Amino acid sequence: MNKFYVLVGSNIKPQINIEKGIDLIQKSKIIEIESMSKEYHSDPVGMDGNSFINMVLKCKTKSSFREALSELKKIELHCGRIRDPNNKFTPRTLDLDIIDWNSEEAIIEGYQMPDPDIKKHDFIKIPYSEIKD
Repeated sequence: MNKFYVLVGSNIKPQINIEKGIDLIQKSKIIEIESMSKEYHSDPVGMDGNSFINMVLKCKTKSSFREALSELKKIELHCGRIRDPNNKFTPRTLDLDIIDWNSEEAIIEGYQMPDPDIKKHDFIKIPYSEIKD
């Protein structure tokens, strides 16, 4: 069983979109949520816009990293996420990022694990440390 942590974030109707995203993850056939941090409210980083709500989910799956990530990206799209390949810092309905996979220090499918941003930003570090084993 793979254990992993998902950073959840939104600054477009965040209460509604985070609730919808969590509901869709709970209905997923491949991802099981074990626990959730409290919400963390913060100003946007690197852009103008509404404040963000972030939280971290502790999850498990029998699936691979790629399959879990694909499932999360489908949920983002279902919640109206539009990615701008030319601008990483844009308002978002829902952002679901795997930030830790099996507590491994590795590059998995091109993603550095654990995500180095955990140490840089309180909106990741605080909710992550709240539920990290």
